[in-house]
Amino acid sequence: MSTTPFAVALIAGGRSVRMGTDKGRLMDARGVEWWRSRLAVLRELGAEETLISCRPDQKHFIGSGARLIFDQWPDAGPLGGVVSCLEAMTAGRLVVLGVDLPAMTGEMLRSLMTVSGPDQGAVFHNGRFFEPLAAVYPKDMAESGRRLLKTGNLALQPWLKEGAEAGLLKVVDPPAESQDCFRNLNSPADLAGSSPVPATPGITEREIN
Repeated sequence: MSTTPFAVALIAGGRSVRMGTDKGRLMDARGVEWWRSRLAVLRELGAEETLISCRPDQKHFIGSGARLIFDQWPDAGPLGGVVSCLEAMTAGRLVVLGVDLPAMTGEMLRSLMTVSGPDQGAVFHNGRFFEPLAAVYPKDMAESGRRLLKTGNLALQPWLKEGAEAGLLKVVDPPAESQDCFRNLNSPADLAGSSPVPATPGITEREIN
């Protein structure tokens, strides 16, 4: 794994409309709010900078010890949050984790960092689409992200594909047993049916055509 400086960011500024309540404030099986457990996973990576992408009204993040980054583009979704953090950090790489991925492990994120480099990130691809909220982004992707935001194109998948084709992202297959790590919980129905199980890391690189 590269020893060059990197930053970590918790992406937590969504409005949780489908869930009906701030997802980051839901409790895990230990009675810990998701945002606290997800932030702890990121901090264990040993980054030089710790950021939280959030809204100004999310006062519960005050006192977290992380630098709060408010989106430069209102209601721009996770693309706005990731790009805002890329532009705010001083490091060359950013490890991001979505607050609504309660089963994602530090081992999975470290495995991505292992195949990334000083100026190159890494992202999982599950055979159908990229996994953008448990990924490593190079700072150089901020420019293309800003361009998309200016045009109102907020989709993450085309942005990641562009980054992979430009050599800014290594694309890797997640281990078969890691499916639950990526389960995104957006509604009460998702929450009721969830039973996340930590996965053992182990990834291989792949090419995206």
